Amino acid sequence: MLIEVKATLRLGDTLVPLIFMSDGIHLSNFAGDNKEWPVYMTIGNLCSKIRQMPTAHTVVMVALLPIPIKNSNIPQKRLGEQRQTNREVLNEVLRRVLQPLTFKQNPNAESGYYNVLCADGNFRGCKPVLAAWLADCPEYSDLHHPERHVCFWCECPKNELG
Repeated sequence: MLIEVKATLRLGDTLVPLIFMSDGIHLSNFAGDNKEWPVYMTIGNLCSKIRQMPTAHTVVMVALLPIPIKNSNIPQKRLGEQRQTNREVLNEVLRRVLQPLTFKQNPNAESGYYNVLCADGNFRGCKPVLAAWLADCPEYSDLHHPERHVCFWCECPKNELG
């Protein structure tokens, strides 16, 4: 994907890889089991030494994902329907957050380019693109809803994993 986007850049433009991170946070057991699910973003072009310094403020929160309602209070016959609704809501929120990063196949399209003032005082066209999403295994499972007991990448059944 990055190579395809890079091939469409104009001379002098910059590819800006965006790295997204998410991790659900358990806030309290005493106030109704409160949770938050923030999504953070950073720029991949930054030196990792600078990107990892907390005082550099290189990571920004871009969204709070909705926490699905607990399934324990839902009748068994509506459980599948509620899970599907939870997936659809989460997918819609993620679609809206990532919509400006959709890559159009038309190389002449001006959409998605931003004029950015660079350190040398010149404005340059920058094309942001989703490069990575960092999450732990349970988070990945919550975001993508793969089947249980399968490989996350190819969805190979458990008995074929070797």
